[in-house]
Amino acid sequence: MAAIKKMVENRLPDEAELFAGSLDSFIEESGALAGFEGVAETDLSTVQKSLIADMSAKALILPAMSKYKKAMASAEGDGAGKAEWVDKLKFLKEMGAKLDADILEKKAGVGTSVDTGIPMVVVTDD
Repeated sequence: MAAIKKMVENRLPDEAELFAGSLDSFIEESGALAGFEGVAETDLSTVQKSLIADMSAKALILPAMSKYKKAMASAEGDGAGKAEWVDKLKFLKEMGAKLDADILEKKAGVGTSVDTGIPMVVVTDD
C-alpha cells in the first residue's frame, strides 16, 4: 500500500516539494481532522489514507497560492515568468475544487466503515 506522504506528492508534486519540511505536519493535522488521530498509518485502509492525502493536499493549496502570488508580484515584466505563476494559480484553484469533491465522496464512503469504538446498544421500552 502507498504511504500517505507519497499520495500527497502524487496529487501536488511541486507543492509537496515546496513544503517538504512541514508536509508531515499537514498530514498529521489532516488525519486528526478526518477522525484518525492516534491511528497508525498501517492500520488505515487505502480509502482512509486517500482521504487524509486529499485533505493534506487541500491544506497545501492556500500557502502555495500565497507563495506563488508573491513570486508573481516580483516577476520582472509581463513575459513568461508571470504566465507560469498565473498557470500555477489557475491549476491550484481547479485542484482545490476537485479535492473538495473527492473529500466529500471519500468522507461518505469512510463514514460507513469507521469503527468509533462504541458498541451498539439496543434500547427497549420495558
